[in-house]
Amino acid sequence: MGTDDLFKRKKQSALKSSKRRIELRESYDKVLIVTEGEKTEPLYLSAVCDYFGLNQANIEIDPKSDSSPTSVVKYAKSLISKNKIDPYNHVYCVIDRDTHHDFQKALDQVESFKNKDTKLHIILSVPCFEYWILLHFIYTTKPFGISGDSPCQELIDSELKQYISNYEKGNASMLTDLVKGQLDIAISNARRAYSEAMKRGTENPKTEIHILVEYLKNLKN
Repeated sequence: MGTDDLFKRKKQSALKSSKRRIELRESYDKVLIVTEGEKTEPLYLSAVCDYFGLNQANIEIDPKSDSSPTSVVKYAKSLISKNKIDPYNHVYCVIDRDTHHDFQKALDQVESFKNKDTKLHIILSVPCFEYWILLHFIYTTKPFGISGDSPCQELIDSELKQYISNYEKGNASMLTDLVKGQLDIAISNARRAYSEAMKRGTENPKTEIHILVEYLKNLKN
């Protein structure tokens, strides 16, 4: 009997919490963004949401998955299942290509996902999110990791540190300044690089972060 009462109380508490979130939300989509990175990606995307004046009750950014692409997708799907009472409209999995061997499996899992309430998406960066950061400064389609070194570390050391000499993951003020001052440059460069990657038939480098950012930009409309 005690266990039944505890279950009922937890269920009632969850329902009340869900109701409070619904009351706080605005009329546009409820969105979940699951990030592979624990620092840079969530801080950057939080700065984007603040810049566009988006309601925190509408946008949830969660960096608590493991780093592999399939782990990100698995974690996103688990959160979708837990929120059946108040479902997300869209869930975005922000992942890096880098040297992950389960990348294609993650794409297949998203492709096969079916849910009547929630659409699941992958937002990919090749080799990593730092390519998107680099596009705030320059347009480049230089491939990374050809020498066999870590492609993301090569990008940071050989390119990004030319513009941010003290670059380190999780620098909130630096990321906020980029969003406020150079976001339109990054979007324009990312669109161009994406189109060029499609023409070349190669993804190194490429990012889809601009797709997510433009979705967030237009969310209120």
